[in-house]
Amino acid sequence: MPPALPLLLALPALQAPPPAVSPATEAQAILDAARAKAKSVMEARAAFMKAGGNSKDFKGDCARELADLDTRLKTETRPEVRQALLVSRLLHLQLMRVTPDAAVLDQLRREVPPTSAAWSLDPGLIEALADEQAPGWGPYLTEARTKHPDPAVRRYLLFEYFWDRLDAKDEAAWKPTYDTLQMEFPGTREAKQAADIREGELKTGLGRPAPAFSLPALGDPKTTYTLASFKGKYLLIDFWATWCPPCRAEMPNLHQAWARFKGRNFEILSLSFDRKVEHIAPFRKQAATPMPWDHAFVEGGFNAPVAQAYGVKGIPKPLLINPEGVIVASGAQLRGEELEKTLAKFLGK
Repeated sequence: MPPALPLLLALPALQAPPPAVSPATEAQAILDAARAKAKSVMEARAAFMKAGGNSKDFKGDCARELADLDTRLKTETRPEVRQALLVSRLLHLQLMRVTPDAAVLDQLRREVPPTSAAWSLDPGLIEALADEQAPGWGPYLTEARTKHPDPAVRRYLLFEYFWDRLDAKDEAAWKPTYDTLQMEFPGTREAKQAADIREGELKTGLGRPAPAFSLPALGDPKTTYTLASFKGKYLLIDFWATWCPPCRAEMPNLHQAWARFKGRNFEILSLSFDRKVEHIAPFRKQAATPMPWDHAFVEGGFNAPVAQAYGVKGIPKPLLINPEGVIVASGAQLRGEELEKTLAKFLGK
């Protein structure tokens, strides 16, 4: 009979627990799982749209994942892992189109530094925190944009800041940001997009003549809208789509402006970039969004001739054209509270 001693000595090794997973490894696993979920949600969204659905009506199913994340957050104490859990939770809320409440935002601000590796999951999440839904995140966003260790995060946030400041006609901010993108991140997607957007904006700079267009009226093929159709009037061209959240967010402002200025040598022409013309009517049937002004459907969206002529790289893109056909206002000057202020400057109070 063989001696028992060697077997007994081997038992502790056989029974030893697996080596502990480092916080960095566990945090990375959480972020990888979130990326995988986002990919599956985007695939489901694509299938929904292929079947004829409007993307604005799609919401990701992340209830189980959110419940799991909340459960883990109750017991997890390691900062690096908690940061991954909190940012992952924010992404899943976004996939479900759920606006994070004040408690979620406060916890993020307290526990997740602007330079946290967790933001590499999706730097767009930081950008979303700085919008009107979460005021006070400006300094946080600035620190992430200038100091985050991941260059992919920095260049994404630089690009978004460049576009925002260009739209606001803030040359003192957009120009150095543009130069930084081109010098520090040459050849990247963000640097190339910034160059395209800058070129597009030059096509519709203030003081330039508005490009000509010819589009059939929505629902009335016998009527064609051209720039000459509106000669002698102020025309607000509104490039938009029902699938575009910022476009939908501007609807109360547009309706309020129309109610105030209609009949005062002023017209609105909304040019829809919807994927299907059939998506427009249901939106306009809603009590809050009748959009009782002129409309046209832009076949081909961003690739259409009118989009190319007007340098449309993103929507909403509003432009105000004066009675002589010259562009006199655009971008942030025609959104939010600025819309009525700008119109009043030209049309009178």
